Amino acid sequence: MTNRRLLPVLLVAFAACSESPIGPDLLAVDDAIVAQFAEEASEASDVRLPSLGALVHASRAAIEASGGNEEAVRFFRHARKLAVAAADSAEIGAEEAARQLGRRSYAVTLRGVVAALGDAAAADALAGSAAGLARIQTRIADREVPARIAAYLERIEARIAEGQNKLSAGEPAVALHHALSAAEAIRGLSPAYLARKWIAEATQLVRSAVASVGDAPTEEEAKALRQARWLLGAAKEAHTAGSFGRAIGAATRAATLAATVLQGRG
Repeated sequence: MTNRRLLPVLLVAFAACSESPIGPDLLAVDDAIVAQFAEEASEASDVRLPSLGALVHASRAAIEASGGNEEAVRFFRHARKLAVAAADSAEIGAEEAARQLGRRSYAVTLRGVVAALGDAAAADALAGSAAGLARIQTRIADREVPARIAAYLERIEARIAEGQNKLSAGEPAVALHHALSAAEAIRGLSPAYLARKWIAEATQLVRSAVASVGDAPTEEEAKALRQARWLLGAAKEAHTAGSFGRAIGAATRAATLAATVLQGRG
C-alpha cells in the first residue's frame, strides 16, 4: 500500500468514529488523547519516524558524497517522468491512470533510495516506525482504548513485522515501503497533524528542488515544479478550510513531484 493508498484508509477510520457504540464523551476524549500521543511520538527526537522527504535529502547527500551513483539517479529520473505523467493525468480527470502512475513513481523512488543508501535505509526506517508505535503503546497502556483504535495499532504492528520479513527476504525497497506506510499511519492518528507535516515536507522539497535546478531547468523539470507549486498552494488552502484529506492528498503529490526533480539531478 503506498502513501496515497493509505490516506483514504486513514480518513475512513476516522469517519467511523461517530459510528462506534462507545459513548460520545468518552470517544472524543480517547481520540484526542491518542492523537496527542501520536503527535508526541512523531516529534520525539529519540523516535525518528521515517519520512519520504528525509530519505530524499539523505539520498541526494549520499550521491553527492560518492561522486555520483548512476543506478540511483536513473531510478529517480524515471520516477520523475512517472510523477509528471501522473500529474498530467490528474489534470485531465483521469484519476485511475494518475493513481497507477503515482504508485509506480513511488515504487521506483524507493528503489532509488535503496540504491543510494543501501539496505540500512529500510532497517533504520523500520526501527523508527517500531519506536514510534512502542511510544504510543506505552502511553496508552493504562487507559481504556476504543477497540477500533486498538485494532488500528495492531495493523500498524503487523505492517512493521511484514517489513522486517521483506527485509530478511532481500526486498529492501518493499520493506522501506512498509516502514513508511506504518509511519504515515502513526501520524494519521491526527489528520490535522498529518496535513501540517505533509505541507511542511512539500514546502521544503519544493524549495530544495528549485535551488537544485537554478536558472536552467529542463522542460520536464520546469513543468514538474509548476505542478508542485500549484498543488502546494491547493494543499494550504484546503488545510485552512479544514479539509485535511484534500490537503494531505495535494501536499503528497507536490512532495513527490519536487522530490523526483531534486533526485533526478543526481
